[in-house]
Amino acid sequence: MTLYRQLEGILEKRVIRSETDGGNRVTLRQRSADMSVTVVGLSCPVAAIRMGGKARLDHLPCLQNGPGRKVCDYLLIARIDGADHAIFVELKKALTAKGDPEERLLRSRPLLDYLLAVCDIETGGKPPRPSVSYVLVYDEIRLNKAPVRPDPSGKIDEIPYKSISVKRFQGSELELADLV
Repeated sequence: MTLYRQLEGILEKRVIRSETDGGNRVTLRQRSADMSVTVVGLSCPVAAIRMGGKARLDHLPCLQNGPGRKVCDYLLIARIDGADHAIFVELKKALTAKGDPEERLLRSRPLLDYLLAVCDIETGGKPPRPSVSYVLVYDEIRLNKAPVRPDPSGKIDEIPYKSISVKRFQGSELELADLV
């Protein structure tokens, strides 16, 4: 059984969106920032797990409030070419010179380990470890409180952050293949 199907069987419907919009796309929304991004080019089912927002998979409630409790907005689980892929996604309306979106991505990693352990217990079979990607999607850049025009090419760049590599994308539509 695929990781996608295992998660679908153990998570509440308010947390996981396994359906796609129009069959080959899924839309991720962050209502507080009035932002959405559409992932296109889906040749397989994708599970979009809400990690932030109102209907979310909460981080450990016993952790003190602060940066330790902040996690990314979504975890996408996709099966591409016979292999499972986990993609952590943080949505930001504006990318600023200072902030914590990369830290939110890094702090989300233990939740995948937890979900894999639950799948192991519930289904009686340890799922294979998926490859992992970290993605930051934003609408605009603000340096010194002045907005910088979005890059119309929507290119993806990659930056190192502590022990992970973060792909940054500016725009409202991106290809699944670019995230893996």
